[in-house]
Amino acid sequence: MLYFLKKNCLYIPAFALLLVFSVHNFDSIGQDIGRHLKIGEIIWQIKEVPKTNLFSFTEPDFPFVNHHWLSEVIFYKIFSFSGFTGLILVKVALVLIAFLLLFLIATSYARFWPILISFLLSIFIFIQRTEVRPEIFSFLILAFFLFALFKAKHEGDYFYLWFLPALQLLWVNLHIYFFIGPFLISAFLIDRLASRDYTRIKMAVVVLFSTLAATIVNPNGFQGVLLPFKVLNEYGYSIVENQTLSFLADFFGFNLSIFIFKLSAAILILSLILTAKKSVHRIFEIIMSAFFIYAGFKMLRNLPLYALASFPIMAIYLTDIQNLLGQKFRSGGKRLGGVLKILTFGFLVLLIFLVVSNRYYGYASLSREFGFSVPNGLERAVNFVKENKIEGLMFNNFDIGGYLIWKLYPDYKVFVDNRPEAYSVKFFSEIYKSIQEDKEKWAEFSEKYGINFVFFGHTDASPWGQSFIKNIVKNQDWKVVYINENAIILVKDNKKNSEIISKFSVTDKNAAGRAAGYIENSNKSSIDTDLILSRVFYNLDWREASVYFAEEAIKLDPKNPRAHLYKGLVHAYYTDRQNQQLAAENIKKAIDLGLKDSQYYTILGIVYMNLGRLDEAKMLFEKALELDENNKQAMEFLVKFFNY
Repeated sequence: MLYFLKKNCLYIPAFALLLVFSVHNFDSIGQDIGRHLKIGEIIWQIKEVPKTNLFSFTEPDFPFVNHHWLSEVIFYKIFSFSGFTGLILVKVALVLIAFLLLFLIATSYARFWPILISFLLSIFIFIQRTEVRPEIFSFLILAFFLFALFKAKHEGDYFYLWFLPALQLLWVNLHIYFFIGPFLISAFLIDRLASRDYTRIKMAVVVLFSTLAATIVNPNGFQGVLLPFKVLNEYGYSIVENQTLSFLADFFGFNLSIFIFKLSAAILILSLILTAKKSVHRIFEIIMSAFFIYAGFKMLRNLPLYALASFPIMAIYLTDIQNLLGQKFRSGGKRLGGVLKILTFGFLVLLIFLVVSNRYYGYASLSREFGFSVPNGLERAVNFVKENKIEGLMFNNFDIGGYLIWKLYPDYKVFVDNRPEAYSVKFFSEIYKSIQEDKEKWAEFSEKYGINFVFFGHTDASPWGQSFIKNIVKNQDWKVVYINENAIILVKDNKKNSEIISKFSVTDKNAAGRAAGYIENSNKSSIDTDLILSRVFYNLDWREASVYFAEEAIKLDPKNPRAHLYKGLVHAYYTDRQNQQLAAENIKKAIDLGLKDSQYYTILGIVYMNLGRLDEAKMLFEKALELDENNKQAMEFLVKFFNY
């Protein structure tokens, strides 16, 4: 083994890169993990899996099929012993073991460079989803299934297949991806039949039917087995992870993992074409490639599955291509290979440094940080509710429902949480969304339910969420009493809340001072906190507070583009020349520092028009169209004022 690693030393920094990418803070603390911990605790205590919504006062009896209950119990017990650090370490261990199993497959049937290229592509696709979620168990079990099936196919070693039914028994209770297990075995059987390899075929059939039988062993029986095929039909609320890649491209622009997935899929398809002569012996690999490529394009959440499955398959195909090319290009190969190894080693070491120092996440504009920290913004907001004994029913948004369940149940029940399948489609369309979009419906339903306070994650990017938060801070019946980098809390203006309002009321005039006090104990970086609050206050039309936090961010980092952007946007609101000049200076600086989006060129063009700088404005509108040909606002200005 030591000789192998010496000859192939680049595998070590490659695995180190995977390791450091996997060790990051709980940037998604406000989403699922809190709910998983609470449900795990309940199951452990009552020794039963709840089959209704349970946590919401709006639809408490709505039926809910929990397809990952065993993961939640495991998470709860790990957390009880070692907290979030333990959960992160377990996740890292499962990810490394999964890739190690696939690495063992690849090294048995592929050569060095194909393995390394496939591995690195897989890493950069996989890092799209590395949070602690039930799917981490799917990653490990999927890897073992592939390991066992490749062993059986290429080496005739069927021993590991006997473990698959037992693993399927766990998989069906750990995560919804369990249906992939029988599919993989079926694809293996098709491959063996197509290749006319009937060796021990009866054993593989027994394993398949045993695996199918194991799938039924779950708290919901056949209903649980069928869940993966119908769960999305019962979703009344769309979530990002379930969207297609084409849909996400229209909304979020460039994403490195998605780009590399498309590149990898193209390489894999091309490899299949170039090695078509071997297709009859590669039915299993072809089925796997087609399935996981389709799955990746179908849903963002499936990218890690593709990353895992494509790693050994691509390595094998690229090895075939390398063998073909190697017959033509032999001279100078060793010398070139040595240079490439040195350059690749340096590149990997640089990447590891960038990730560990958090510079990579800064360049990628991600909220992650290397390490084991847990953002405490929501925790401090929850403590405000508890310490001030705010009573009554609560309205909250979808995104943070899982966290509130963890911290407040059973003393408080949520209005909604981030399980679309735990609520009716009608609830989301006719109640949850509509009361945020329609002021009259908010008045009606808040009265009907007896809502006494609002706990809202202001990072909610949905149109109805942004509309609601902007409207409710202007509603005289509701008063803001708390705001930090993650949440805003409002209480109803009534006698019961009069003491809290008089003591903690936050208005557009005192928002900067109040918020500054509420973020004193934040463990998030000061500049990130300032930028978040500047953006939030800008969206709320609380402009003095927005400028204050933008300027605080500029003090910490004069070259931060977003700080200048937010400051510029506030000044752009005012029509006098002095403010317009400040707007132009700051927005231009934001663009010069890297924010080269079409919309920002348009905004700067409008400001320049207000300042009478028409030629420059025209150039900016043209640049905006160059970046985004669908920028209607830029086109309208060019047509109306410049006869474009």
